[in-house]
Amino acid sequence: MSNFRIKLHKCRVIFFDLEFYVPLEGRNKKGFCYNPWHDDHKLLGGSFLVANPQKDFDHNSKVDSGKVESLWLWDHESEKELLKSIYSLIKSSYDIVYSAHQGKVSPVLCGIGISSSDVPILFELFKKHCLISNAEAFYFQNALRAIDLSQLSIGVFNNANRFMYPKSKKTILQKYLPERKFEDGKSVWDLYDSDNRLAIEKRVIDEVLCTYECYMKILEDFSKFKAMEKNKKRSDKLILAIK
Repeated sequence: MSNFRIKLHKCRVIFFDLEFYVPLEGRNKKGFCYNPWHDDHKLLGGSFLVANPQKDFDHNSKVDSGKVESLWLWDHESEKELLKSIYSLIKSSYDIVYSAHQGKVSPVLCGIGISSSDVPILFELFKKHCLISNAEAFYFQNALRAIDLSQLSIGVFNNANRFMYPKSKKTILQKYLPERKFEDGKSVWDLYDSDNRLAIEKRVIDEVLCTYECYMKILEDFSKFKAMEKNKKRSDKLILAIK
């Protein structure tokens, strides 16, 4: 273990955002309306930015829509075929990271709110369409790691009390990208009903790039916090030395 080191160029962080469709009669529920086990609900697809930390996390890195891969239901014969493509994309990163680190490092899934929606939904759909067995799905999900910015960002906000609660996508974007305006996710249903596929694709690519930008800005804030902590320790030592 003492000789083990992380090979940054062989690590992968997958920034992603999925979109779902719920028919009109199922939209009157409060909270999250989509359910992967309802046959009339659809996974429309999503966009994926597979980032290489060595190349894509530098201040001078140029990450744009050209680096984003989008996978959509209308480009596949069925939802099952769409899911095969998504599974293959994630598995490819898994194979790169695991083989380079003897299974000691995992690829990272990153998004806003993904721990309670996108990630568990994907694995339910993998099981539903029998792409992998229940046992394999459990193993594979636990072989990945997830960074949910709704949880990671808690520490960069002023919290009125000691109750920690995940931050919403709207709150995070307002803090870090106030110039960007996003409609409610449910607006995608209307776009799909009106067959405006291009608008859906553009919206989701933009959201993935915004997630990446927020990730980078949160990292910058953490660096500032650590610098302040270091300066505070230095000041405390000087004060003690004077005394």
